Amino acid sequence: MRETRIVKYIKGLIRNHKYLTTEDIMLLLEKYYKLPIKEPSVYYKYRTVIRQCRQAVYKERRRNKKDGV
Repeated sequence: MRETRIVKYIKGLIRNHKYLTTEDIMLLLEKYYKLPIKEPSVYYKYRTVIRQCRQAVYKERRRNKKDGV
């Protein structure tokens, strides 16, 4: 997964908010990046991207916790 503008934005949302559902993130993407979320192919693509971002952020969080940062 490339570190694009949208991926950085999604990771930032996941990092800085207590918990945002996938739907909440989708609505924000639609609002600020004008993504056609109503289209199934776009919806499913970004659903997997959000899942991968969430895994990366949680992995980073565990690493920081283990290192005592």
